[in-house]
Amino acid sequence: MKKKFILLSLIITLIMSVIMTTFVYAANEDVTLEKVKDNVCTIKLGEDGEVIKQLLSVDNEKKEVTLQVDVKNLRSEDESIKPTEMFLVIDDSKSMSDNTLTSGKTRKEAVFTAAKSLADVILKEQPTTKIGVVRFSSNSDTTKEGTLEDANLVIAPTNKIADITTAIDGIETTGVRTNIDAGLQIAKSGFSTDEGVNRYLILLTDGVPNNSVGTSMTYSGGTATNTKATLKSLVDSNINIITVMTGVDSTYQPDPDGNLSPDAKGKTYKDLAEEIFGTQAQPNYGKFYYVSDESVEDTITKDVYNDVKVVIKNEIKDITVVDYFPLDIVENYDFEIFEEANIGTVTSTVNEEDNSITWTIQTLQAGETASFKYKLKLKEKFNEKIINVETPTNEKVDVSYTGTDDTTQKETSDVSPSIILKKDQTIAPEPIPQTGDNVMLISLAIVGLLAIAIIGVVKHHNK
Repeated sequence: MKKKFILLSLIITLIMSVIMTTFVYAANEDVTLEKVKDNVCTIKLGEDGEVIKQLLSVDNEKKEVTLQVDVKNLRSEDESIKPTEMFLVIDDSKSMSDNTLTSGKTRKEAVFTAAKSLADVILKEQPTTKIGVVRFSSNSDTTKEGTLEDANLVIAPTNKIADITTAIDGIETTGVRTNIDAGLQIAKSGFSTDEGVNRYLILLTDGVPNNSVGTSMTYSGGTATNTKATLKSLVDSNINIITVMTGVDSTYQPDPDGNLSPDAKGKTYKDLAEEIFGTQAQPNYGKFYYVSDESVEDTITKDVYNDVKVVIKNEIKDITVVDYFPLDIVENYDFEIFEEANIGTVTSTVNEEDNSITWTIQTLQAGETASFKYKLKLKEKFNEKIINVETPTNEKVDVSYTGTDDTTQKETSDVSPSIILKKDQTIAPEPIPQTGDNVMLISLAIVGLLAIAIIGVVKHHNK
């Protein structure tokens, strides 16, 4: 009796082993992976760039596909530089020629040389820029002091550096006083009325104003009021003001008793300058450089140059690319990043909540291309319902970004490369039953065998 029971158990174990072998059959050996549609998912980011997702290759031996996602910035740095107009408003009062630097140059030579160098480097880098020149001090005819004739247009805005250089070299010292207001007004009237133009006014002076249009030989008071009003009108006209004031004695009081103007009584040159222009740290109108003679050339050729250098970087910022996978892909394929993103970060696993991967890029510079590659590999065990069914590699791709115009945009596309699994008919003369189709037969076989085994045991037990 015991031997029969053992023999019966061995038979059942052998049958169950055969059945289990049938269950773990590696079905992916019998299918062929093919590309169905080579659709390229292209999402335009306005005129700034584009996102491209494409199927690179299909490796049927490994049952995997390789895809690549690119984000391209199609802009160039200087593509959108606005036209620029600029005026150099230069002090030519007597003090500019009378004062000498330790280098042996006069203040006038140092400032004028720096002004020419500034114009030269700007036009080399931005040749469409137009630069004009205005000179100011006071009129040699004292009856015209305190009028617009304390200043004059030396050359209208042009991009010809030779003409600008010649114009600056031709400026001669005319007056002893400083009518900044007149120089500013002449320059303001010289700008074009074209829209979409960057406008700069660069004021180069060695003194605070003691003249203005409507006043003569007075510090502070009406002179300061008129000059500030003109400066404000320039700002209101979207003209960028940069002032370089050099060689001004910060302790000297030009009107200690207030004989010329009660408002100037006891104030130093520095006090009078700050009354109009503010301080270098907190300027009233644009930028204000209050510098020594020894540093004036560096200030003009370096600091002022950096202030007026117009470079639009055309960066695309805060880019987020979300690639959503269909459920058939998530359930039947393993995701793996094949080549890490050269810019930004891609999630390494698929988000289970929405079946997506996310790529974030903080900044994409003009002309840059960011990219990464990933693989989808058919799982050893997969749902055979996808055989002979076209499967898109993504459900959709969403993109959000901040464009070169600093506005936030969102784009999407449901275009997708697609693949298909085909049953390989060359494996055997007769089609091998699919695992899913054998489930009922196998279940019946198990039930039958168990029934026979139970009946056998019961009969044996009853003998």
